[in-house]
Amino acid sequence: MSDSLDSLLAPLNREAFFAGHFGKSHRHFPGEAARTAGIMTLQRLNELMSMTSVWTPETMMLYLDLQPVATADYCARVPALQGGGALRPDPDRVQDWIAKGASVILNDIDALAPGVRALANDLQQATGGRSQANLYFSMHQHKAFGPHCDVHEVFAVHCAGEKTWNIYEGRDEAPVNHPDFKPSDAERARRAGKVVEQIHMKPGDLLYIPRGVYHDALASANGAVHIAFGVTLPKVLDLLPIIWDAAIQNPWMRADLPRDMGPAEIKDTLARMGGAIAEALNSEGAGKVAAAAIKNWPYAFKGYDLDGLVAAEGQSDAPRNASYTVSRQVKIVRHKGKPYLSDGKQQVEVPGEVASQVDFIMRRSSVTEAVLHAEFPEMSETAVAELFQNMKAMRVIA
Repeated sequence: MSDSLDSLLAPLNREAFFAGHFGKSHRHFPGEAARTAGIMTLQRLNELMSMTSVWTPETMMLYLDLQPVATADYCARVPALQGGGALRPDPDRVQDWIAKGASVILNDIDALAPGVRALANDLQQATGGRSQANLYFSMHQHKAFGPHCDVHEVFAVHCAGEKTWNIYEGRDEAPVNHPDFKPSDAERARRAGKVVEQIHMKPGDLLYIPRGVYHDALASANGAVHIAFGVTLPKVLDLLPIIWDAAIQNPWMRADLPRDMGPAEIKDTLARMGGAIAEALNSEGAGKVAAAAIKNWPYAFKGYDLDGLVAAEGQSDAPRNASYTVSRQVKIVRHKGKPYLSDGKQQVEVPGEVASQVDFIMRRSSVTEAVLHAEFPEMSETAVAELFQNMKAMRVIA
């Protein structure tokens, strides 16, 4: 765990923040510019945006005075090796729109800069949620969005320029990403109500806004940059796949419904469904699957260590004695009595001949090839190396 979150919450410690504010009330944490300099600067943003092959119309979006700029107006098709071409934001067009006052939004940048990646991982570890970091570059007195609320917890880190945020009295109850929770602009303005606080953000500041609280922001000068870390916590809705998986195993659930069912038959069928679902959810297996899904909900944003790989050249005993960290996001789950490695999104069956070895590794926080070979001397060094290679490829160890 890094100390990036603790630095931003100072002088409040994280225990006090989670007890008094998280999920409850917004909070402004003023700070010095130095504490966000390692996360993002205007110069670093310029470098990121100049990596033109990274960006697409989905990951780089432009808004001017509450309206989205049409993709065709700021993107161009660039040649591709396979022929045809890819549609990408064109730097000249994008800068022309910025000169007119357009805001630039960069989506999903959690893994694109070391400081952003560190804070995203810290937030996930602290909250048990998933992070999505979106960057906003704004020009003076031009607003990208009107009053709105988010479906996740917001940690807005201000990195350059200045911006004034409005916090409104309105709050939607537990909104989710679904059409039912996407009201019109007029309805959003009605739900927002009155402004209860204006917060002036400068580099080094953090603003926390709970899920559902209405807000908007306006740059006070050209070149305002903030990164909104949206943290989505696991919900009861996210456990619904347990019901589906249980239903698939139930022959009655897989059976065709009778033709011409009357109201009484439909009612009886629904009642029987409810009983079958309740029985499945009360099982020990469902409890384990739910616990694993909640524990594995965060997703680690990883980087490379090429310096370490280069430095290891010529050290013949390094792979055998190298210590690998065992992922906390990957767990062993069982389905029909067979073990699988699962990260909560996908799963891979563990071959029976190495099931004991994999179980041994997953019960540790770190492991080396030498330790595994000492525990299972019947394995050849080649077999041990192959197992480690496969587990590294699946990101079980790193």
